[in-house]
Order: sequence, then C-alpha cells, then structure tokens
Amino acid sequence: ILYVIFLLIAIFSYRHISVTVGQTNVLNEEGSIGHKTKLTALLILCTGYVLCWVAYVQWQTTIATHTRELNIPLSSYSLLWTINGILIVVGQPLIVPIIQKVAKTLKVQVLIGTVIFVASFVIVVNATTFPQFLTAMVVLTIGEMFVWPAIPAVASQLAPSGREGFYQGVVNSMATAGKMIGPLFGGVIFDAFNMSTLCYLLIGLLLFSMCTTWIYDYKLKEKRQRSLTISK
Repeated sequence: ILYVIFLLIAIFSYRHISVTVGQTNVLNEEGSIGHKTKLTALLILCTGYVLCWVAYVQWQTTIATHTRELNIPLSSYSLLWTINGILIVVGQPLIVPIIQKVAKTLKVQVLIGTVIFVASFVIVVNATTFPQFLTAMVVLTIGEMFVWPAIPAVASQLAPSGREGFYQGVVNSMATAGKMIGPLFGGVIFDAFNMSTLCYLLIGLLLFSMCTTWIYDYKLKEKRQRSLTISK
C-alpha cells in the first residue's frame, strides 16, 4: 500500500519538477576521469566509509539476534528503529547548528561522528537491558547525523566539473559494499566468538576508518602547497 501511495506521489507531483538541461549524470559523462589525486583521496576516504557501514549494519543483523538471546521482545527492538527515525527527522535541524559550530570542516565532522559511533559500540559491549540498547541507539543516531551527510558532501567538493555523478556513484557503491560485507563479517564473528568480541573488532575497524579519514586529503594538501610555492 505504501509503495502504491509513493507511486501516486511520483505520478502527480514529480512531473512538475523542472530539469536543468545539460545537468551531468553517470550516463552522459564522457572522457577520461582525470584528476587522479582527487579520485584517490575519495577512495581513501570511502575505505573508512565502508568500515562505518560494516559496523552500522550490525544493528540490523547480529545485534538484532543478540537482543533476542537476551529475551528483549521483538517489539522493543523495533522501537529502537522507530526512535532512530524520529531522532533523525526531529534532531537533524537541531544538530546542524551544533555541527557547524564544533566541526569547522567536513573532515572534522566525519571524525567526530566516527568517535560517536565508537561510543555507541562501547555501550553495546556490556548492554544487557533495553534501556542500555536504547542509549546506544541514540548515540549511534547522533553519529550517523554527523557522518552520513558529510561523505557525499566531500565527494561533491572533490568532483571535477562533469564528474559529479561518477564521484557520487563511488560513494553509493562503497555504502553498498559495507552493507554487503557487514552481515557476513558480523555473522561469522558472532557465531565463532561472541557479541563482545564482535564489538571490539568493530571498534577497531572504526578507529582504522578514522585514520583513513585523517590522511585522505594529505596528497591534495601537498599538491596545493606545491602549487602555491611555484606560483610565488
């Protein structure tokens, strides 16, 4: 029913959306990619992005199983995602000014968000009751409000003219890769060891993703500095 409603919205509303002629997309972009330094920077950044998604999808897979083993009702687990959605809708306008104040750059925004992700899994390590998982979910949601919007924004900044679609496609592909790897990785570790071991591994992956975020623009800065030196 919801898909039918969405179809009706698309039929009667989307047709009024104007499209700018000449707007680029993946299908009409031509020529070589070029700007390899920028593409390399994006791939380094997205390596960490994949790891963030590997950690995030555990909430939909292994953590879901874990809560059932702790005899937390399915309705309570479902409530976690309801709260997640409400926080994103209600909290996004409230958190934007905070992000602008504490994170002067997108790079810092991603790093702060990843630290918040780590905090979420630190809580999960010892969580045994619904309120503890609820706290972890709230923390996770704050983290995703920092990280998820920032990565496409960085890609937009890095993309050369006419390559915007390709760069955003890379970001979407990396997110899909994380969603693909995450359930298998988490399931294997969860079955072979336990939830605590999985959480510690995920924390390690998130810390590594902070390293890739920290260094992704090193070559860009180096190249920019070299250009400034030559111009002087």
